[in-house]
Amino acid sequence: MPPDDEAFAAERPRLLGVAYRMLGSMAEAEDVVQECFLRWYRGRPDDLRDAAAWLTTVTVRLCLDQLRAAKVRRDAYVGPWLPEPLPTGEDDPFAALAQREDLSLALLLALEALSPRERAAFLLHDVFDYGFADIAASLDTSTENCRQLASRARRKVRAERPSPSASRAEIDRLSDAFMAACVAQDMDALLALLTEDAVAVSDGGGKVLAALRPINGADKVARFFMGIAGKAPDGMRIDRVDLNGGPAMVAHQDGETLVTLHFEVSDGRIHRILAVRNPDKLARLSGALPG
Repeated sequence: MPPDDEAFAAERPRLLGVAYRMLGSMAEAEDVVQECFLRWYRGRPDDLRDAAAWLTTVTVRLCLDQLRAAKVRRDAYVGPWLPEPLPTGEDDPFAALAQREDLSLALLLALEALSPRERAAFLLHDVFDYGFADIAASLDTSTENCRQLASRARRKVRAERPSPSASRAEIDRLSDAFMAACVAQDMDALLALLTEDAVAVSDGGGKVLAALRPINGADKVARFFMGIAGKAPDGMRIDRVDLNGGPAMVAHQDGETLVTLHFEVSDGRIHRILAVRNPDKLARLSGALPG
């Protein structure tokens, strides 16, 4: 591999991590990093001293362009939008991206409340430990403005993101009990597992059946999932997996992923369930699941 290619390859996982967190889509992140490589190969300055900084700047600016275009696509999106789930178990190709906090769908959803520049400043400073002077160069603005962007973003994220209050073992226990209660069609057991103000969000993207709005309240959430379980196809299998750096459940049949479920827990009960059903977002999981 030529030295220039080696330099880019060394930075590629970090660039993917930045782009995925910025965009919430690994497919779009891979496109951005590929475009960054083309610009690196064809147009980097001859006197370049800091390859990592140059590549980060190009990646961030490409992501900002993507986010502006994504706003138009999101406005036309059918139903709620959820980020693309990524496999992050020890043997999965994206495991390295989970080494920095964090890849959780809760954080990625909270980032949706930010402007593109707020998102970039927050991620680069709070997640990737960049100094504000370096971030200012990437965003073509002042250091003080970057501080303000990151500060505003931090306040918004704290307001939007649920505070983690459960261990992995507790999430596993509650999600297992939830799935068992759905299969058993046990309404009382489901209600005992859910907070009164539980919320379920399902993303079908208009490609498959899914709720077009968030479902609010324990009773409605329980009935929604009992209805789905009652119509489950023969041969469907449910497994516990590691997605986005944390525990999740996945339903699949004949190598095709049907849905991923992420459970958020508060005070010993399930508070929010994020269900990704859009097949475009599940494609990289299909064929790479247990059993």
